[in-house]
Amino acid sequence: MSRPAPTLITAECFPTPDVVLRSNEPTAQRVVREFAHCQAEAALSLHQTLTEVLPTARDIDARATAFTTAFEVAEDWRYRTAVANPHPTGRYGAASAEQFRTPITDDNPNLFRIGEHERLRDGATWDPATRTYLGGAETPASQTMRRIAALIAARFTQSADMDVVCNHVTLPDGQAAHGMRLLRGSAAHNSAAVMVARVAARGGDTSRIATDGQLLVYSASSPETDRSAIFRSAMTLLAQDHTTPAAALTAWLQAAYLLYQAPRTKRGSDATTRTFLIAAGTHLLSRPPVLLHDVDLRAYVQPQDQFMTELRAAQISVRRMPSHETSRQRDAATHA
Repeated sequence: MSRPAPTLITAECFPTPDVVLRSNEPTAQRVVREFAHCQAEAALSLHQTLTEVLPTARDIDARATAFTTAFEVAEDWRYRTAVANPHPTGRYGAASAEQFRTPITDDNPNLFRIGEHERLRDGATWDPATRTYLGGAETPASQTMRRIAALIAARFTQSADMDVVCNHVTLPDGQAAHGMRLLRGSAAHNSAAVMVARVAARGGDTSRIATDGQLLVYSASSPETDRSAIFRSAMTLLAQDHTTPAAALTAWLQAAYLLYQAPRTKRGSDATTRTFLIAAGTHLLSRPPVLLHDVDLRAYVQPQDQFMTELRAAQISVRRMPSHETSRQRDAATHA
C-alpha cells in the first residue's frame, strides 16, 4: 500500500491525560501540558526511523523486529526523560527514575490504585481518623477517575467473581490471553498491603495510603507469559502487510489495546505506549492517529471490543472535520 507524506506529528497529537491535572491553577496545568512537546519530538524521531528501516525489512519477522526496536527506544527515551527531570522528588522525579526501566515480573507485578477520585480533588485533606481524603474542589483528574470508577463498578456487576475481573484478550491468531486485572475486596486489600511494603522499603511515606474500605480497587498486571505473548502479537500485527487503510486502522486499534494489556516497566508505560502508537500509527495510516486523553485507563477497565469501538469512533470524528477545525475537535474527541 503506497503511503503519501504523513501529516506532521505535533504536541496536539498528545492530549494531556486529565488524570495528571490534579490542580485547577492554570500555571500548574500549563507546566504539565508541556510534556506533550517532548512526546511529539520523540515520536517524530521514532517515525523517521521506522520510515527508513521498514522498507528494507526482508519479511514480517524483520518488520516486527523493527517495531519492537522502536518500542524499546521509546522506553529508553522515557527513562532518560525521568533522569533529566529537574524535580528530584515525586512520582515522576529524578529520584524515581530507576522505576522507569525496572521490568515488571511475576515476583514484582505492577499495582495501581484506580477509581479513588477523592484524593485527586484540589485542596483535599487527609483525615487520619477515617483514613480518607475529604473536601477539596473537583479537578480534571478527580472527574476522570470518578467516571472510571463507574466503569469499574459496571465491570464487577457483570462479573461472577466478587474480587477479580480479568481482561480477556483475543490475540490476532485467535488465541486467548489474560490482560490487566481489576482487584477489589480481599484481593485489593492484599495488593494495598504489598504497596505499603514497597513504598516503605524505598523510604517513602505510607501514612496516606488507603489499605481497606469497600471501594478500594487496584489494577494489576497479568502473568509474564501472557504479557510477553500479548506484546509479541502487537508487534507482529503492526508488521503485517495491511493492504487497505481500513485494515491498517483496525490493526492499529488492536495493537493499542494489546500494548496496554502488556506493560513492561514499573513506571512510564503509558507515555512510552502513547509515543510509540503515534509514531507507528502515522506510518501505517499516513497521518497521526487520535489518542483519547484517558486511553490507558479505558484499556484497563474496558473489554477489548468496547475499547476498540470508542477509539475507532475518535478517529472517524476527527478525520471528517475540515482542516481548520481539526485541532479543536481533536481535543474535544479525546474528552468525549
